[in-house]
Amino acid sequence: MKFRSIASSAIGIYTCHKYKTNDYFVPNYHIMATPSTQSLTSKDSSTSTAISSSNFNEIKDDLNIMLKYAIENGIQIPNTFNTGEELNITDIISNYNALTVTIAPASVQSIRFINTQIIKGNQARHWYQIPIFSKCLGIAILSLIVLVSISLSPDVNDEQLAAGLLTSSGWILLYNLLFILSASLLGVMFFLLKTLSSKIKDYTLLPVDAIEINATVIIGLISGFIISELFVFTNTTISGSLEVNKMTMALLGGFSSDAIFSTLQGIVNKIKSFLTPTS
Repeated sequence: MKFRSIASSAIGIYTCHKYKTNDYFVPNYHIMATPSTQSLTSKDSSTSTAISSSNFNEIKDDLNIMLKYAIENGIQIPNTFNTGEELNITDIISNYNALTVTIAPASVQSIRFINTQIIKGNQARHWYQIPIFSKCLGIAILSLIVLVSISLSPDVNDEQLAAGLLTSSGWILLYNLLFILSASLLGVMFFLLKTLSSKIKDYTLLPVDAIEINATVIIGLISGFIISELFVFTNTTISGSLEVNKMTMALLGGFSSDAIFSTLQGIVNKIKSFLTPTS
């Protein structure tokens, strides 16, 4: 009810029903023109666009979500925001467009997703109650355990790591490859956990991010493995103080998988431009 009083007194845009939908007050906009069919029509001098009742109700719900988000986070409402006792369809759509720009980089979809998956009531859920976060945290802990466990084997050492795919063989090669892959996985999960935290804080987390995580994990594994095998360092130091080995390259490759992928893609595009004849 706090939001209802703030929205009504400070902005005076709409009145609210006595019921709530999805934990948000549904605004009762007064439409000047009563539709004769089940669709609502917005007209200008050149076009006529029919808006179904369901789509129009969704627009009102989204507008209410964005307005609530702006008020709770102290975001300035644009001066072009239309107010009044009665608003036509054009005014409501104009308000919708204005708020989508105001709350950027957040969006209606990201706000709704975080309010349902991350926040419960007025408090944030525990980490184990958030599927996307608990999944990443679980994989990160698992990769760390595997990394430490395999490193205890006497077959995993600098000499065997430097041998690489073409020199080593058998179980020794398998242990060292698992060590490299677990280091790559730890690096990519470090990146994903930091990215998820930033997206939750900025209200930019989307449902599609849960699917994208799977691809990012695979790309991070491949990236760390490729970087650690492409670049061979044998007792090499940087500025005489930091020794670079395959574990370091695997961690960096997993963490910066997106940058490495973009770099390789850029190289491929340049090669294609040289090979493609110009007309």
